[in-house]
Amino acid sequence: MKTKEKLVLLRDLMEKNKVDLYIVPSSDPHISEYLPDYWKSRGWISGFTGSAGIFAITQEKAVLFTDSRYFLQAEKELANSGIELCKQGLPETPSLESWVTMQLRKGDVAGIDGRVFQVSMAKNIIEHLHKWGIECKSNADLISPIWNKRPKLPISKAFTHDLKYAGESVGEKIREVRNRMKSNGITSYLICALDDVNWLFNIRGNDISYNPVVLSYGFIDNDKATLFIDTKKIDENIANQLNEQGVTIKPYEKVKKFISKIDKKEIILIDPTRTNYGLYTSIPNNVQMVEKTGIVTELKAHKNSIELEGFRNAMVEDGTALVEFFYWLEDNLEKTKITETLIAEKLTKFRSKRNEFVSESFSPIVGYADHGAIVHFSATKETEYEIKPKGFLLIDSGGQYHNGTTDITRTIHLSEPTEEEKVDYTLVLKGMIQLAMARFPIGTRGSQLDTLARMAMWSKNINYGHGTGHGVGSFLNVHEGPMQIRPDNHLPIEVGQVLSNEPGLYRSGKHGIRTENLITCVPDTENKFGEFLKFETLTLCPIDTKPIKVDMLLQEEKEWLNDYHKKVYERLSLSLNKTHREWLKEKTKKI
Repeated sequence: MKTKEKLVLLRDLMEKNKVDLYIVPSSDPHISEYLPDYWKSRGWISGFTGSAGIFAITQEKAVLFTDSRYFLQAEKELANSGIELCKQGLPETPSLESWVTMQLRKGDVAGIDGRVFQVSMAKNIIEHLHKWGIECKSNADLISPIWNKRPKLPISKAFTHDLKYAGESVGEKIREVRNRMKSNGITSYLICALDDVNWLFNIRGNDISYNPVVLSYGFIDNDKATLFIDTKKIDENIANQLNEQGVTIKPYEKVKKFISKIDKKEIILIDPTRTNYGLYTSIPNNVQMVEKTGIVTELKAHKNSIELEGFRNAMVEDGTALVEFFYWLEDNLEKTKITETLIAEKLTKFRSKRNEFVSESFSPIVGYADHGAIVHFSATKETEYEIKPKGFLLIDSGGQYHNGTTDITRTIHLSEPTEEEKVDYTLVLKGMIQLAMARFPIGTRGSQLDTLARMAMWSKNINYGHGTGHGVGSFLNVHEGPMQIRPDNHLPIEVGQVLSNEPGLYRSGKHGIRTENLITCVPDTENKFGEFLKFETLTLCPIDTKPIKVDMLLQEEKEWLNDYHKKVYERLSLSLNKTHREWLKEKTKKI
């Protein structure tokens, strides 16, 4: 069924249900970024396959809101669909709430499916509409009735995340959660986000592509810890292990009924950005709610020593695979046909040889030439380019290993770079190095550190539209909060957090350049001016030196790059055969 036909069906259903405007977000009941196929409603109704976007429709108009990462992709995928693209972040683009109120009149009715809306977003929309005299139905599922052959919910088995990787037992984690609940005057805590639940109970699964999680909810109070999960996914061994740690297991679908019957004396913690509105509204009215960032979200973000050592070991495995891959690419570029999709396949093949490898951590972004300027480009057999021995090739990829999660971008030049290409490449490199070298006092925010990665580009009146760094999970989601390095994230960067460092520069129709390493925040020094922190770069993979305009680098930047390449060679050479080791030695020589 074509998109236009789906819109006709949806509009008919809206009319029958007396809904004048309907909104579909990119989410599921766990407010996930990556979704089970069953919950990909926004992608199904709109045809837009990017991971971020909001669809809204009236009888006259249909729009898709998305950010700058997906502008080019959305324009292509929405062509001739009857859906207008609204480019978020541009001065002329209204907010979703403003657009909605411009389409409706007092007395009209909007509809949402509260199960897939985060509490904060649903409340904002409902309150905004209420000011204009517009009702909002929050239990309007208008997608299921028209989605024929909708995929089933996933049924993968859960498995244990071993203590040698987790570093802390389930019981230890629950005790720490309860300690923090007590200090905050909280008596119960509902946990909806899959990475939070899976981290707390030391389980993993394969219910969602790229994220090693199993569908589940958690609930902690002063006496009990409850895991809501499809009991068919938990074998007897895992059930016994969890029971020994004080965990009760209940069916996944029982969570709403359970929540609706909690005692009115409870003071329950709800994370409004990671809890769905449907569950939120099922909590009895007389229960006191505390809405703030979840305790598990904060604990999970600070990696323990075992998890950090796991990251370091995973980087050796990942870096070894990448050296073998880049050697293959260089050796075969002019011998055989290589395409963007073939590169993605080869990356997985080389990573899969590593002992701890489980899966990719996201779908590889392989952008050759002007495709590199599409920040989250996803090549298909119909749209892919053949790689030629000229121009830039951007490869953003990552792996899920039992001992850590990786995310790395390298942009390589396949011939002799032009002056513009050299300048652009070096500006990006300078930004990445400046952030990597940062030393900063405790309490420094992600928004402040973001500036360091942009200064070189800003000096040339250049900028990029995405954030500089996102948190990364430990054999969990490749995107993890609450910390980020971006202009609008004002949380401090703290010891033990693992983040990406990925400035970029994009020239539409020409090329895209991004250099990305993972970093972790570590103590630096303490003196009369206070405590200072710094970053340790975790990623181990050579950075292409061919496109560098060396005279643009400060001496300290050259020293950083040479020291980094020395570390890369020392850490990876022991895992490589002679051919790959000699190749790596050439790629990591001093500039």
